[in-house]
Amino acid sequence: MFRLDARSGTAALALTSALALTAALGASCAGTPPAQRGAATCPPRCPAATSPEAAAPPAASPGPIVPGEQGEAPVFEPERLTLVLDDPRLAPVQKLVAEEAYAGAAAALAQALAAPPAPLTAEDARSWQYQLGRLRALAGDPVGAAKAYDAVAAAGGPLADHARFAAAELLARAGLPDEALARASAVASDVAIADELDRIVAGALEKKGDIEGAAARWRAFLGRRWPASVWVPEAIRFARALLRHPGEAHAEEAIRLAGRILDEAPGGLGAAEAKDLRDQALSTLPFARRKPFLDPGPAALLDRAHALLASRQNKEALAVTDALIALPAAQAPSAFACDAFAARGEALGRLRKRAEAADTFGVAIERCAAPPPAGPGAPAGAPAPRRPETLYKGARASFSVDRNAEAAARFAMLEKEFPEHRLADDARYLGARARRALGDEAQFVQMLTAMPDDFPSGDMVADGLFELALFEMERDSWAGAIRPLERALERFPHERAYHAAGRLPYYLGRAHIETGSPDRGKALLEQVIRDYPLTFYMALAHARLSELDPAAARRALAEAVARDESAEDAELRSPAFAEPAFARAVELARQGEGKLARRELELLGVTNRTAPREVMWASAFLLARAGALPQSYSILRAAMTGSPAEDAVEIAGDWVDHYPVGRWRGAWELAYPRPFAGIVAAEAKRHGIPEGLAYAIMREESAFDPRAASPAKAFGLMQLIVPTAKRMARPLGLPWSAAALKRPEVNIALGCRYLSVLRDKFPDNPLLAIPSYNAGGGASKRWIAERPSQSFDLWVERIPYYETRLYTKRVLASLAVYEHLYAADQPSEALRTPLPASPSARSAVATAAR
Repeated sequence: MFRLDARSGTAALALTSALALTAALGASCAGTPPAQRGAATCPPRCPAATSPEAAAPPAASPGPIVPGEQGEAPVFEPERLTLVLDDPRLAPVQKLVAEEAYAGAAAALAQALAAPPAPLTAEDARSWQYQLGRLRALAGDPVGAAKAYDAVAAAGGPLADHARFAAAELLARAGLPDEALARASAVASDVAIADELDRIVAGALEKKGDIEGAAARWRAFLGRRWPASVWVPEAIRFARALLRHPGEAHAEEAIRLAGRILDEAPGGLGAAEAKDLRDQALSTLPFARRKPFLDPGPAALLDRAHALLASRQNKEALAVTDALIALPAAQAPSAFACDAFAARGEALGRLRKRAEAADTFGVAIERCAAPPPAGPGAPAGAPAPRRPETLYKGARASFSVDRNAEAAARFAMLEKEFPEHRLADDARYLGARARRALGDEAQFVQMLTAMPDDFPSGDMVADGLFELALFEMERDSWAGAIRPLERALERFPHERAYHAAGRLPYYLGRAHIETGSPDRGKALLEQVIRDYPLTFYMALAHARLSELDPAAARRALAEAVARDESAEDAELRSPAFAEPAFARAVELARQGEGKLARRELELLGVTNRTAPREVMWASAFLLARAGALPQSYSILRAAMTGSPAEDAVEIAGDWVDHYPVGRWRGAWELAYPRPFAGIVAAEAKRHGIPEGLAYAIMREESAFDPRAASPAKAFGLMQLIVPTAKRMARPLGLPWSAAALKRPEVNIALGCRYLSVLRDKFPDNPLLAIPSYNAGGGASKRWIAERPSQSFDLWVERIPYYETRLYTKRVLASLAVYEHLYAADQPSEALRTPLPASPSARSAVATAAR
C-alpha cells in the first residue's frame, strides 16, 4: 500500500494531456491560481502559477521507478511521475494544446527542441520528440509526425517500438506502403501493440497489390478479440479490398465478413456499409454459390440468432427465431429445438414481451427434455445441455409476470433434476420467493431455513438467510430475524460486495435494539461503522446510532478514523516494476497515452486481475495521470463490487476496509475522483444540490466517460435520455440532442437541474431523489405511497426494481465517500439518512391512526 499526498495534489487526477482531452476535461495547472485548482485537475505537486519566462527548468529526475538495493525489487514512487507537457519549459505548448491548436503547438515544440531554454537530457529529447510526433499527427501532418517518431526510434529508449509502430501507421495512411512496411518490420514482438501490426501490414500490402498477403494478415488480426470499434472498420477495409480483386472466393469471404458485422457489431455499427458490401458481393456470384448465403441451414440460423443476442440486436434476433422455430428440427425434443426456443424466449424478454417470453420458455423447457427412447429396450436419451439454464430463465420469466405457481414449479424442477448445478441454490432462493408470493409462507420459511445445509458452498446462502430475516423484520417480528441473521453472519463474517457490505451486523444490531438489548445492538452498529467504512450500511448504522446515542456514533467514527490515520506508509515494491512493459507504460502515461499504457499493463496481468497488488495500485495511478480515468477507476472499483469468492478482493486489497485518511486517502481519491471540477461546482451551486451527489451520480452512471451511451439511449456523464434532457434544457437555453449530451458542460448542467427537480419533490428526505433518478421521476413517490410507514432501510431493501435497489445503495455509498473526502467540514446527508423513508408520510399515517 502507499500514500498519495492529498495536500500536494499527488492523489489528484491530472486529466490534461496532449490530446483534446485537455479541453474536454478541464484546464491544466499551468497559469491557474492555486485557489482554483481542483483535486481532479491539478497534477502531483503542482507548482505555483508563474509565467513561463520565470519558470526555472526542472532538475533532472530519476523517474518514478527507483531500483532496489542489495537484490531488492524496485520501488514505484508516484510523486516522481510527471507528464511531459507539465514541464514548465513547455508551458506555451501546453497552452496551445488546451486550445486544440495542434499545428501551433507542434511548431512551438519543434522550436523548443531546436533551441531549448536549457540543455536537454537525452531522456527529455526523446520525450519531447515523441510528443512532437503526436502533435503533428493531430495537426494532420502524418509525414512530419513520422519523422519525429523516426527520431525517437533512432534514439532508442522505452518507446522506440511504439514510435516505429506509430510511424508505420502514419506512413501507411499517407500512401507510402514501402516505408510503412519497413517501420513495421522493425517493431519488436514483445510490445503490447505488436498484435496490431497485422492491420497495418495488411493495408500496406494491399496498396502494393498483394491481396493474398494482405488477406492473411487481416485474417490473423480479425481472429483475435478486439472491441467492435476496432475490428469492424478493419473488417470493412478487408471486405472492400477483396472486392477490388474480383473472384468468387473473394466475394464469399466478403459476404462472410459483412455477415459478421451485421450479426456481431453492437448498435448497428457499420451496418449500412456491411449491407452494401454484402449486396455487391452477392451480385458477383453465380446462383449456385449465392444460394447458401440466401438460404442458410438450421445450424447457421441458430448461430446467427445467438450472435444477434450477444450484440444486443434483439429485434433482429427475434426475427431469426421466427424461421428457426418453424423448422421441422424444432418440433421435437432435441438440443437444437431447445436452443431455438430458448433464444426466442430470451429475445422476447429483452423486448419486454414478458408474458410471451414465459410461454416460449415453456415450449423450450419441453424441447430441452430428454427425447423418448428410439424403440423398445433402447436407452433413454439425455436432456439438452442447456436445459438447466433454460429452466432457470423460464422460471424467472414466469416470476417477472407474477405467474408464481409456474415459476415455483420450474425452479423446483431445476433443483430436483440438477441439484449440483451452479444455479441450484439460485433456484432455491427464487423458488422460495415465488412460494411466498403464492401465500405459502410456511414453505417459504422451510426452503430458506434449509439452504445452509442443502447448499454448503452455495453463493446465494447469505441472500437466502437475509431474505428470511427481512420477511420477519417486515412484519415487525424482530426476534424471528435474529437467528437467520446470526447463521448468515457465522457463514459470511465479512461480506465485501458493495450492496451487502455490513448488512448482516447492521440488521442484527437493529434486531437486538428492537427486542430490548440496546447495548448489544449499539455494539453491532459501532462494529459496522468501524469495519465497513463509508458503505451504504455504514451510513445507515451511523444515522441510527446517532439517534440512539450521538456520543457513541461520534466516538466510533473518530476511533476508526484515528486507527487508520496512524497506519504507517508502505512502499510500492515489486519485481514487475523492472519489467520492460512497466517502463513502457510509465513513459506512455507521461505522454498522455492512456490507452497504450493500458495495453502494456495488460502484459503484466492488470486486465485479467492476475497482477500483483502493487502493480494494480501503480497501474491505477498511471492511468489516472494519463487521462484514462474510466480505466483507472475500473481497477479500484473491483474492490467495491467483488465478493469474497472473487479475485477482485485480493487484487484491490484492503483499502475499502480503511477510512480515507493517512496512507489510505490516496487510494480513495483515485477511486472517487472529481473530474470537470469547475463545471460541477458551478452547476451544483446554481441548482442547489450537493457537489458530492453530482459526482456520485456521475460515477455510477458513466464511470466519468463523457461519451457513454447506454442501450436505453441515455447519453453522457449523467446518462440523460433526450426527452428528459429536453425538459431540463428549455429554461436554461441549452441544447439537448444526443450529440450535445456528450458535452460535459451541457450534460452536467442538465443532470444537476434534473436532480434538483427530483429533490424538490422530497423536501423531508431528498435522498429519495436517487432511486427516482434511476427508475423515473414518479417511482419513489409511488413506492412511498405503497409503504408510507416503512423505515428507510427496509424501504430500500424492497424497492421493486432490482437494478434500482442496487443503484440506490451504490449512489448513497458514493455520496458518503465524496462528502467525507471533499466536504468533511459540511453537514453530511449520507450519514444523516432519515430513519423513516418519508417522515411526512409516516406522520400522516400516525395522525390518521389517532
